[in-house]
Amino acid sequence: MNKLRNLLFEPCISDVSYDFLEQSKLYSYQAKEYSERLHAVMSSEYFMRNISQHSYEMGFCEEFELLNTQELAPLAEALHQLNQLRISQRNYKSDEHISLQELSHFLQLSYSITQHYDPAMLIPPRRNIPSGGGLYPIDVYLINQHIEKLPIGIFLYDIFSFKLKLIHKFSSAEDLNQNLNKSLFTHQKNDIAYAHASAFIILGAELERSCFKYLNRGIRWAMIEAGEITQAMYLASASLELASCAIGGFDDESMARLIGYKHPSQVTLLALSLGKGI
Repeated sequence: MNKLRNLLFEPCISDVSYDFLEQSKLYSYQAKEYSERLHAVMSSEYFMRNISQHSYEMGFCEEFELLNTQELAPLAEALHQLNQLRISQRNYKSDEHISLQELSHFLQLSYSITQHYDPAMLIPPRRNIPSGGGLYPIDVYLINQHIEKLPIGIFLYDIFSFKLKLIHKFSSAEDLNQNLNKSLFTHQKNDIAYAHASAFIILGAELERSCFKYLNRGIRWAMIEAGEITQAMYLASASLELASCAIGGFDDESMARLIGYKHPSQVTLLALSLGKGI
C-alpha cells in the first residue's frame, strides 16, 4: 500500500521529457516559416517520391511472395474497401454540413465503449481502441462550427454517457473565427477549407494517466493512441461518406487554453477537420 501511495505522489514525467514536449510545440510566430518548409517538401516530386517510397536497406535477403488471390470473408472485404476509401479530404461543401445524427454515428464508430465495467471480474470498461495498460490518456474534444442543433462552442465528448459536454460557448461566429485563427492559423494557411468544415476534433492527452504507471514511456503510448483514434476516425468518415483531414500544424499553447488545459502534462496532440466532401 505504501508503494502504491508513493506512486501517486512521485513525479512520473522527467524534466527531459517536458523539454521534449516543449521543443515539439508550434507557436504562431513560427507558423509562416513552418508552412513554407512544408510547402517546399510537398511541392518537390523528388522528395515526396524518394521519402515516401524509401524503406530500410537490408542488403541481400531471401524473399518470399505473399498470397492475395483468395477471396476475403465479408467482414474482411468490408475493411479492405474502407481502407481503400480512407483519404485526407481538405475541401468541404459550403452549403451542406453534417447533421447531429451523422456526428453521433461518427463518434460512435470512431471511439466508443465496447465492454462495460464488470465488478465481478474487475474488468474496466474497454473501448474500440487499444490502450497501454487500459489507461486511455486521450480525450476527444469537438469545436462546433456549422452543426445544427448544437451551439457554436467547444465540447468534451463523454464516452461513458455518450454525450457532448459544453465547456465553452462562443459569443458569435466571429468570436469562433478569431479563436480558430489563433489556434489553427486559418488566416495564414490555405491547405484546408477551414471556413466550410462542419466541426473540428481535438485529441488531447492527460499524460499522467499513462505516465504514473509507465513513467516517461507512457508518453509514447499516448501518442500511439492518438494515432489509433485518428485512423478510426478516418475509417468512420469513409463508412459514413463524410470528409476528414488530420491537422498537425496548430498553436499548441493556444489550443490547450481553448480546451481548458493548464498543466504541462496536459497536451494537445492532433486536430482533425470534419465536413461534407465535395
